[in-house]
Amino acid sequence: MSTSGVDTYAFTARNCITFALRKLGIVAQTATPTATQAQNALVDLNLMLKAWMKYENLWRLEQESVTPIANTASYTLTSQKPHRVISARWRNTSGTDQPMTLMTREEYFDLPVKTATGLPTMYYVDYQRSVPVLYIWPVPSSVTTETIQLTSTRRFEDVTSLDEDIDIRQEHFEGVAYNLAKRLGIDAGRVGTERYSAVVEFAEKWREEFLDEDREDEIRFVVGYD
Repeated sequence: MSTSGVDTYAFTARNCITFALRKLGIVAQTATPTATQAQNALVDLNLMLKAWMKYENLWRLEQESVTPIANTASYTLTSQKPHRVISARWRNTSGTDQPMTLMTREEYFDLPVKTATGLPTMYYVDYQRSVPVLYIWPVPSSVTTETIQLTSTRRFEDVTSLDEDIDIRQEHFEGVAYNLAKRLGIDAGRVGTERYSAVVEFAEKWREEFLDEDREDEIRFVVGYD
């Protein structure tokens, strides 16, 4: 027998919530959640994904290009609203990238002359509640086709409808569903039951795999010198 030839299986919020409630025994295997159950669980699902944004995933890395302005130090990152900027590079008119060094907040604001001009070699990102602000130093006195190239970890997309797909890779569908069940079981009074303990065990296993699987295949350790 031949295989399907497709690998586009989707997992909607409704699928995830139904899976979680069935694993807890709140919803029968042949039944579906009520509208109230589904909407309440949707809140938990979004809150959980927001909390998971702190974890770095390779599949959430995106590239963003910022157009510099002469004698300008700060840039509001409104296009992507990245959760975290991982690295920055100054790309010159020939398309050659020069890595920029990340500064801490204190290091940037302690600079005596933030408007000093030159080739930008350092950057700092101020993560405000609404949108991040990128600061570069020194600032370019003139620009033509130069750009600042950013590698950022993007945010999880909101789940605004029960019939929307969850913004997660396929191999993590089960982990998301079990961890949602773990959260929902608290309000449902399932803590302490044998069934809930099994759900928690699966949830923690999948969460660890979620954190461990999606990372660089090779890690290098470099000895530092003073």
